[in-house]
Amino acid sequence: MKTIFETFKQSIYNPVFYQNAVTAPLSNIARYYIKFSLVLSFLMTISLGILLVPQGVTFIKEHAPEMVRNYFPAELTVHIEKGEASVNVVEPYVIVGKDGAQTILKEQGLENMLVVDTKHDFDKKKFEEYKTFALLTKTEIVTQSDKGQITIQDLRVFPTVTINQEWLLSWVEKVHSNIGYIIFFGLIATFIAMMLGYLKYFVVLLIFALIPLFIAYLKKISLSYGNAYKMSLYAIIPALALKTLINIFGVFSMPAYFTLLVFMLVVAINMQETEQPKLFNN
Repeated sequence: MKTIFETFKQSIYNPVFYQNAVTAPLSNIARYYIKFSLVLSFLMTISLGILLVPQGVTFIKEHAPEMVRNYFPAELTVHIEKGEASVNVVEPYVIVGKDGAQTILKEQGLENMLVVDTKHDFDKKKFEEYKTFALLTKTEIVTQSDKGQITIQDLRVFPTVTINQEWLLSWVEKVHSNIGYIIFFGLIATFIAMMLGYLKYFVVLLIFALIPLFIAYLKKISLSYGNAYKMSLYAIIPALALKTLINIFGVFSMPAYFTLLVFMLVVAINMQETEQPKLFNN
């Protein structure tokens, strides 16, 4: 572990380190990258766990049952079979927003959480008149985002199911009773997702490696594409580490190209002339 962090320290700023990097086997550099990615994935998983797990447990134990009772009327039953919905209430059936949800809906120019109308096909004009977040028709569930973008989901993707308040509360209870397993497997899934996110840079760097190659061309330094890729594997780690820390502490919102900018900076400051520029030759 000490060697990993010593290498990381060198990769932030040490032109000689980068000159010598081109002579190192690619497998050794890739192994270092994977090990450091494991560290970053672990840190992200732990931080997300600390932030989200207590909130999730509190929500399931205290708020979820109350939300089901408040927002899904006891009288309403929705049955979906073979991609078609049917209900046991007079239509159109309207579920209005309450409390905090009502405030959010008003900010979007809406009034209702859900309107059920299985008697008519979707009509955009009618949908707008309902001023609802979601509309259930006979064959579709229609929603709109806070930006007004409409999404239509075909009910044929749903299995045969009967949804009512009792059914929803039973699912909340199942989640509650298995919360430990859900957290455990959720953290594992998060770690895997984080790791895959870092490992994708093995592919992304095939393009990023053109940057040190271009700088070498401008400086008239002999540098092959393969060696530029080796340098890039080292240079991307400080960029990913900084991005990870900012994500953890929420210092500021990062643009999509943040990693590329930091990577370019690391490459630029480390591709300086030294007493042994010939080490770039290979």
